[in-house]
Amino acid sequence: MYLNSDMYTVNQLNTQMNNMISKKDYKQMKSVANNHDTYLFLRNLSSKDKVYDTSDFQGGSNENVYYVTVVNNKNLDVYMRKAGMASWEIKHVGKQSMS
Repeated sequence: MYLNSDMYTVNQLNTQMNNMISKKDYKQMKSVANNHDTYLFLRNLSSKDKVYDTSDFQGGSNENVYYVTVVNNKNLDVYMRKAGMASWEIKHVGKQSMS
């Protein structure tokens, strides 16, 4: 049951985002950022920054899901895609604009 739960996908999102940030993986940041502003934001994070307050499932389908997470006091839209039977990967990330 855990593999099909929202908690499992949130855990994968948090782990993948935190790994990308801590390793300063600029190549991955560039490939998942939906625009240059988001890429610069991700690139300028400290390797010690972590995502937090990741939302529950916000929408999507069996193949693509949408969440919101926070890092350095900024909301990020995170879209995940199904990568295998029980795995998800970050498809793209976007920094939310101020309203």
